[in-house]
Amino acid sequence: MRRPAKIATYYSRLKVAQDAPPEVIRAAYKALAQKVHPDRHQGSLRHELVLAALNKARDVLLDPARRAAHDQWIRDEEIRRGWRTPDVAAAPGLVERGRRVAASVRRDGVSWVQACRLHLTPAQQAAAVAALALAAAGAVAAIRWGFPPQPDPLTRILGSLPAATASTTATAGAGSGVATGSASATPPMPSTAATTPMAAGRAASPAEVHPALFEVPTSR
Repeated sequence: MRRPAKIATYYSRLKVAQDAPPEVIRAAYKALAQKVHPDRHQGSLRHELVLAALNKARDVLLDPARRAAHDQWIRDEEIRRGWRTPDVAAAPGLVERGRRVAASVRRDGVSWVQACRLHLTPAQQAAAVAALALAAAGAVAAIRWGFPPQPDPLTRILGSLPAATASTTATAGAGSGVATGSASATPPMPSTAATTPMAAGRAASPAEVHPALFEVPTSR
């Protein structure tokens, strides 16, 4: 079976081996740049594009971090095409694959779809599509039906006051040892619901609100 065409890499663009040292890469770039320089070809647009491609290849291969990422991309592409057996122990995790996807989009200018096809397995691609669909459905539902109303903090506090007061009174009575039916128990206060100004439908006067302030002192 004939092997398909080779992968287009920055090494093949500069016509150097994959383990070439930086000195060889610089020499190869210099020779090719002098050969295809637009000044030697009457400002040809085609040669300008070729020179720009050579510049990109030189910049990537002379940067250790970018060169390592490019070598990893070559190995992943060979595995995807069936030319190399994947090493399960050295297979990158999902976080590392996500970093490679983002780096490909940011550095190489490829689309997100192409980067996912290059760096993610078919199962991971399906999971990414499902996650995006779920997130989109959640966003649409939130916009269409709105978010659930949040309870007012003041309403929650006021609603919990009666229960808290009752529990505090019961605790105080149990701690003091006062019996409910004993003679020394404090008699209940008379209800003033029918005699209060608010119940009668009128506004309360200052004397009714603060009667102690309006008492007339008696002489002895």
